Amino acid sequence: MNDQRDRLDAVGKVVHIMDLICSSDETLSIREIETRSGIPRSTVQRFLSSLEQQEWVYRDAHSDSYRPGIRFFLLHNPGTLYQELTEIADPIMNELVKATGKTAIMSVLEGSTGLCIHTVEPMLSMKFVAHKGMTIPLHTGATGKVLLAFCRDRTRDRILSSLPDQNMAKSLRGQLDRIRAQGYSMSKEEWIEHAGDISVPVFDPKGLFVAQLGIAGLASSFDDHEEELLELVKDAADQIAKSL
Repeated sequence: MNDQRDRLDAVGKVVHIMDLICSSDETLSIREIETRSGIPRSTVQRFLSSLEQQEWVYRDAHSDSYRPGIRFFLLHNPGTLYQELTEIADPIMNELVKATGKTAIMSVLEGSTGLCIHTVEPMLSMKFVAHKGMTIPLHTGATGKVLLAFCRDRTRDRILSSLPDQNMAKSLRGQLDRIRAQGYSMSKEEWIEHAGDISVPVFDPKGLFVAQLGIAGLASSFDDHEEELLELVKDAADQIAKSL
């Protein structure tokens, strides 16, 4: 009975700590959590260590304070994660657009569907037009293939096994293996006629795949510039990852 009560007490303390962290507009230090919760500092520290390992909280190394982690957002409210991602990514994507003259796109995998969550377009008359909420095909084009290549294995297997043409699924699986190995994808006129795109994965600081980031524009505008453009996209993805 005492063991069961101790376990219930521990769950209650974890919930209380997460409530405090999630309801705060700023990151919280261990001392602040101790003061607000009444839970002893050593206990707070022990629980936060476990929560950090599970990616339910994230520790800012500079301030030694805590905020909700990526995995907690994914489990609790994906919309909140997407909002945080777009707020972090927007200035970086704007700089990417200035440097490349291409439309920048960020997308995520929602169930079995690719979903654009943010886009920034260049001030050009001829450009790739994208919008928040548009669906992204997973079987064609660099944008969708990155989503499918870097998602969880069981999710990828489920999506590929559901394709009506299993010969195409087998070919696509080989392409996805290569994309994972090289860390990026490029395509021309696969998704949309006359359009090309370059895409890379965005990971959180612990290596969890979070989103796709890429650029798209007229296919001919990529000629002889692919490697240069790829490095700019990779650099932007790294900047976003470091800010998560």
